Amino acid sequence: MAALSFTELTRQLVRLRLVDADELQQCLDSLAKTLQTNDGLLDALERRNLLTTYQVNKLRKNETSGLVLGNAKLLYRNGSGSFARVFRAVELDSGKMIGVKVLRQRWVEDAEALSQFHREAELLKALKHPNIVPIYEIGAEDDIHYFTMEFIVGGSLSDMIKIRGAVSPVDATRIALDLAEGLKYANSKGISHRDLKKSNVLLTTDGVAKLVDFGLGADEALQPGGKKKRAPRSVDYATLEDNTGASPNDPRSDLYFLGTIYYELLAGQPAYAHGKTREDRQQFSRHRNVKPVNTVKPELPSFVVEAVNRLMHLSPESRHQTPGEAANELRRVIEKLEGGSPGRDKLNQPGAPAEAAEAIEPTLMFVESRPKQQELLREFFTSRGFRVLLLGDLQRSLNRIESSPPDCVILMGASIGREILTGFTESIRRAQGRPVAQIAVLSKDQTAWQRRMELNATETARVLGPPLVIGDLHREIRAALAACGAVGQ
Repeated sequence: MAALSFTELTRQLVRLRLVDADELQQCLDSLAKTLQTNDGLLDALERRNLLTTYQVNKLRKNETSGLVLGNAKLLYRNGSGSFARVFRAVELDSGKMIGVKVLRQRWVEDAEALSQFHREAELLKALKHPNIVPIYEIGAEDDIHYFTMEFIVGGSLSDMIKIRGAVSPVDATRIALDLAEGLKYANSKGISHRDLKKSNVLLTTDGVAKLVDFGLGADEALQPGGKKKRAPRSVDYATLEDNTGASPNDPRSDLYFLGTIYYELLAGQPAYAHGKTREDRQQFSRHRNVKPVNTVKPELPSFVVEAVNRLMHLSPESRHQTPGEAANELRRVIEKLEGGSPGRDKLNQPGAPAEAAEAIEPTLMFVESRPKQQELLREFFTSRGFRVLLLGDLQRSLNRIESSPPDCVILMGASIGREILTGFTESIRRAQGRPVAQIAVLSKDQTAWQRRMELNATETARVLGPPLVIGDLHREIRAALAACGAVGQ
């Protein structure tokens, strides 16, 4: 395709709704005549955060196809697998952040794989459950096949385990229970997962686990050509079922792999080595030689160990027979671990009483200048009942503490740079006599400053170093606010 002229590019940007016409005109008005070229315009739009780097790179190559799919404007590539790519996108009509899964082109050319992609997506679109990532729209444009889904800010369970390792038995069991509840619901609709693994579990920033990719990219689906006479299985499922007398896609297989996730959450290491090749994953000895979880974590309560062992029993007959049975046992495990105390913070759960949500309306002031991070912080904290102020200038934020103090000041080190050293101290000084919490969030290259800054730390003035996910920041903010008397923990 021939390169677009400057005028054609401006029209294309508006036609595709990549840029608003008024915003484009403002950019053009400020652009020097010598910079009124395709590259000059794209650079200017990226600097103004009107286009993302991903969009600009595609436009430079004159690749406009796939930048907008249906009602979704693609912003960034979030992940990539052998079956599909996942993008972060925004709905054009609402501005809501969503995910878009795009089938790789090589599978588009396989009629059976393409048919299965749409068939499975339509089937899963009907699933509506708090522990399953919902599918919104399924479509195809210019031979690009896709579906849109909920965008989960928190990331995958796989990423969380890489960062944290083992979690507490209570948290591990809550996640396992979420998955069992999702499987129970899907099972009631005649659907099993067929590819349950930690990368196919997404965690919200509140710690709620959600199932994604119900066998859409399973290994048996990834066989170009030929007829698929049954729903696809991953190699791991096939190896387990073929060696334990289970029928293909036995729903109890999902429970075994739920057990492997539960095991890793508790132990901080996989139940067995993840095979590097297909041949490795076909070795049944991996499943036969699993170390008992209590030999890795001897301090685990016996009833937790029993719950893991029941899920991971090699004989399907000795496992729970349904996800509902598994959910019931996991619920009892939580009750024993907590001694009857409440579970997750009810204020963060859908359906929480309105009066409870209204009781928490503190103002958070973030010193953060980066647009992507501003968007993430605003989206996350406003959805949890906070009023969010975003200032890119440290001095302005310090002045505001005296003139119109927020309930909590959060200094983002990656944005502020070295000034966070004096900024944190000055923020504390200006807040004296006022119930204002202070939090300094250090980046990886600022960890050497943490000990020095902690000399000024208190219950209401905290210094946080990496690794840190947004859910951790949320908890620290709530704790600091509670110490100030602004909100209960």
